[in-house]
This record gives sequence, C-alpha cells and structure tokens, in this order.
Amino acid sequence: MGTGQLINMEKSSVFFSRNVKQDMVMATTQALGDIQLVTQGKYLGLPMVVTRTKHQLFGYIRDNIQQRLKKWKNKLLSTAGKEVMLKSVTLAMLTYTMSCFKLSKKLCKEINSTMANYWWGEANGKNKMH
Repeated sequence: MGTGQLINMEKSSVFFSRNVKQDMVMATTQALGDIQLVTQGKYLGLPMVVTRTKHQLFGYIRDNIQQRLKKWKNKLLSTAGKEVMLKSVTLAMLTYTMSCFKLSKKLCKEINSTMANYWWGEANGKNKMH
C-alpha cells in the first residue's frame, strides 16, 4: 500500500454467500492467507446476515429498550425529563439500525407502544389512557 498500512489478518474475516461453491471459497481464503471464514456474526452491532424474519432478528432492540425503560423511575422524572430520556436513549438505539435496515411494521409498532406506555406512565398500577 502507498501509505505503508497493512491489513491486520487476525482481526479480518471474510463472508461468502450460500451460492458460492466450496472450491471457490477454499481458493479465496487460501489466496488471502488463510483468512478467517465467518458464517454469521455482527459488525458494528448489526447482524451481517439478514434472514427473512427481521422481527426476530431485530427483536433484541425491542427487548433492550423495554429493559432500559423498566429501570428508569417514571414517577421521579418531569415531562421534559421523560422526553429527553426517550429521545436521547431509545431513539438513538434505533437510528443506526434504521439507517441500514428497514424494520418490520410490527416491530416498530411494538417499540412505539412501549415508548408511549412509558411516556404516559401509570396510576394505581394501571397504564393511563393516551
């Protein structure tokens, strides 16, 4: 390379489609210096392979948001505090994922419902109507 930088082969890996023949996979990995072959994993927090069920694949986002909202003390926050928490934390978790993938409507509705329930809070153990 012109800059003198080299690829760190210990941190590098290669992914092939199911349609690539096995002999081509072996030839390519050997040509790249026996680079690590991966079949499924995450890159920058997102899955490298998207299956047909995006709702299941990205369900961890919904679960993570639900866990965070349960930890926050809803009664102790003002309306402005709730808004800041929702926008800065929960929406930030979605922004990067949604810039790369189209999430299912069902998953978006579930996340929206979770956020609305947190926003409106509860009275006497029951969620308020909104």
